[in-house]
Amino acid sequence: MEATESSTPSLLIRYCPACGQPTFASNSPKSYHCSSCEFVLFLNPSAAVAVIVECDRHLLMAVRGAAPGQGMLDLPGGFVDPQETAEQALARELQEELGLTGVQPQYFASFPNIYPYRGIVYQTTDLIYTLALSDRPYLEAADDVAQVVWIHRDELVMDKIAFSSIRQAVGAYLNQVCPV
Repeated sequence: MEATESSTPSLLIRYCPACGQPTFASNSPKSYHCSSCEFVLFLNPSAAVAVIVECDRHLLMAVRGAAPGQGMLDLPGGFVDPQETAEQALARELQEELGLTGVQPQYFASFPNIYPYRGIVYQTTDLIYTLALSDRPYLEAADDVAQVVWIHRDELVMDKIAFSSIRQAVGAYLNQVCPV
């Protein structure tokens, strides 16, 4: 299930967080404005990280254990926490989701995404990294990952990937990167 741009922020916030008046309305796709106190709340995208791991022409995919996209494929990764760099977030997510440590992924590209969660649609900027491995490490699915699977790059079905940003990233990777 992917959300669309029709999920308008004006349906979500009605009271101004500064003055408490019911005069808070969507000002644009990026902000809310209070007509009582002139407070403006900007809706900037959340940062998220993910990594494309390849070993012997196989890509590591995570099977999502929870909504959104439960049961679908995804890349290992997650949201960047406050006061955390993208690299720190990726290292933390790899540890939490797979038990993988001591690797040095390289930045690849970024893609916009929408992430519907419990009735709210979050705008994200997904920072994608790559990691080429010569041997498959022992990995154990944890956190919100139900299972990890290695899929040959020629057998990956893009429609089984949960998010448009991840489909775009994997597609760009497969079309631009030489096989490992």
